[in-house]
Amino acid sequence: MPNRPTPHGPKDYLNLARDPAATVDELRALASSPYDFVRLAVAEHPNTPVDALDTLVPAAVERWNDDVLMCALAANPSTPAMALCRLPPLLLPVLHERDRPHGFRAGVELAWRADVPLEALLAMLDDPRATTEFRKVIARESTRPDLLDHLSQDRSERVRRMVQRRRSSP
Repeated sequence: MPNRPTPHGPKDYLNLARDPAATVDELRALASSPYDFVRLAVAEHPNTPVDALDTLVPAAVERWNDDVLMCALAANPSTPAMALCRLPPLLLPVLHERDRPHGFRAGVELAWRADVPLEALLAMLDDPRATTEFRKVIARESTRPDLLDHLSQDRSERVRRMVQRRRSSP
């Protein structure tokens, strides 16, 4: 463990969570911080171990901070698939809310990931709460052929047209 002073306050914990030299043990301990911004920094840290990332998945989505945390988890390439599979049901209630863009972005981040099982994504996309706008953005931005195949049969003509455009563009 590096020879560093013991953190004494929120700013010290945040600095440690953002430190590129933070150890796996330090990041693991910081994952249980009472401070949302420290947990977010842990979720964004490239060296956070998978077990710590798994513990960061919120039990429920109640606040904006939960949306931001889920977006960071979805974007972190080290987040394990089992943790990512728990995100879609949490995201569904916020995908349509204009003042919750990080929830929307987290859903898009999930669709970019090849390690998220198709079934987990389809559960999110086929749910009646998944808006046409969300499905259209997924059709526009996803590179997953399996997802595009599914969206080519979508209930919305706008989504189906987006898939056609996506496939015909170079």
